[in-house]
Amino acid sequence: MRLRAARALAGISFATLILCHLAHAQCPVNSIRINGRVEHLPRNASVFVQLLFAPDSRAGTRGNDLPGNVRRGESAEAILDGAAFSIPVEFVTNNRRPLMSFGSRCDRKPQSVAVTLKGNAAPNEAAHEYDSVSLDFPDDFKVDDGKAEGAKPGGASADDYKLNDSKPGEARHYTLRSNLVLDGEGR
Repeated sequence: MRLRAARALAGISFATLILCHLAHAQCPVNSIRINGRVEHLPRNASVFVQLLFAPDSRAGTRGNDLPGNVRRGESAEAILDGAAFSIPVEFVTNNRRPLMSFGSRCDRKPQSVAVTLKGNAAPNEAAHEYDSVSLDFPDDFKVDDGKAEGAKPGGASADDYKLNDSKPGEARHYTLRSNLVLDGEGR
């Protein structure tokens, strides 16, 4: 009788432990906003933003054509109707480690951000690449959470440099430290 009660209690305790672990706050979805403008705007132009992440040590390199074995992540593209653009890209911070691992599971962040100005001539033709810029993350970005109400516009505060101090479930928003300028005349 006591053995049956002990087994039941152990089962309930184990189920409670698993459910508490699963019910823990989900990882936030952070965002990066790329603001900029295009000089010499080509016809039918678009700006493509690609987040690049550190290589996964458990994954192989098969099918990866990027230098340094970086992995492609989330991306966004905007067709331009004027010289100015603002493109948001959201990314999940869950780093896909095993469920029962110790340490933070919400620390996935890009190494760099690739921004490309493309011109699309026709639907069946390949896009012409006019300009491309690689931005380092987090060095070229600042935190834009709207918390610094009394701060000067464009001024950096101490919170701008604390990129990994967010609590679980608290999303972060990053913007470029300065506006990006792309050239539409090509290379």
